Amino acid sequence: MKTKVLVFGGSGYSGLELLRILAGHPHIELLGASSNRWSDAPLSRYCPAWSGDETFVSHDELFERVEPGSLAFLATHATVSHDLAPKIIAQSAQVIDVSGAFRLASLDDVSKWYGFEHQHEALLTNAVYGLPELYANDYSNSPVSLIANPGCYPTACILSLAPLFAHQLVRTDLPVHVDGKSGVTGAGRKLADNLLYNEVAETFRPYRMTKHQHTPEMERFLTKSAKSDISVSFTPHLIPVRRGLLTSSYVQAKEGLTQTQVDKAYAEFYKDQPFVRFLTDDSPHPAAVVQTNFCDVTCKVDPRTGTVSAFGAIDNLVKGAAGQAVQNMNLIKGFSETLGLLP
Repeated sequence: MKTKVLVFGGSGYSGLELLRILAGHPHIELLGASSNRWSDAPLSRYCPAWSGDETFVSHDELFERVEPGSLAFLATHATVSHDLAPKIIAQSAQVIDVSGAFRLASLDDVSKWYGFEHQHEALLTNAVYGLPELYANDYSNSPVSLIANPGCYPTACILSLAPLFAHQLVRTDLPVHVDGKSGVTGAGRKLADNLLYNEVAETFRPYRMTKHQHTPEMERFLTKSAKSDISVSFTPHLIPVRRGLLTSSYVQAKEGLTQTQVDKAYAEFYKDQPFVRFLTDDSPHPAAVVQTNFCDVTCKVDPRTGTVSAFGAIDNLVKGAAGQAVQNMNLIKGFSETLGLLP
């Protein structure tokens, strides 16, 4: 029996990527996709993977199609997801939210980092953080109501660092320094001067220094891995490519740490994970993972300075958004984790 799904926010980059992936998924039935800007336009015009007469509809019209037992992907702005999620859940449907509306720990955190007043504390508290490589056992084959799909930068950062903290190989009393670089699709589809081609081509720049909304998400779940409070200093950069993301993270080793210990920890940690590739003889880079759900990671110890450098590369639209959302759907519906995500 097929899972009936809906995609809210189908005209954004993540929404279109969801539609592309879902078109090849054998166990779903699409109840519709919404876009207030493209309402009544054929899906096939913007997502050629779909054929037929299906058209985009408004958010309100798509909400009318929600059925008990269906699953809604919210590829919408955080404030829209905040309003939609409780209404959809009230219809006995499940929600996978690709925005940041339900990722943080408290109402105050949402207000501080996302800039709006959150009204659904119970949902915020009970939302499952959908990073499968770390938490799938918490929700596989489970009737969870709401999955908060991780952010793109936190996905690459946390996956590249988690084995170090889980195996207690590095110090936790010093900040983790994270340098992130993302393609322009990571900024969304909004029209802004700083996202025009002439502004991003042949250069790159940092943005939202010290105040990026993914910072507390990284801190929250690195703390969970370390079982000790972790602080993060994060600087993202916009680079002149369409898609792809790399995080470079720096922590201080515990005395005597060797590369052999690190390699063993990573190999063990990710041995059964189909979408994490631990590289020992190569460097992660975005071009190797674009249009895939893989996260490539590596970690190197510098014995001279005691610095441990961890690197993670993903496609910000796939493993950083739509692909991970489908991976989460597969897990909660009891499908193979890789279904629709591998050739």
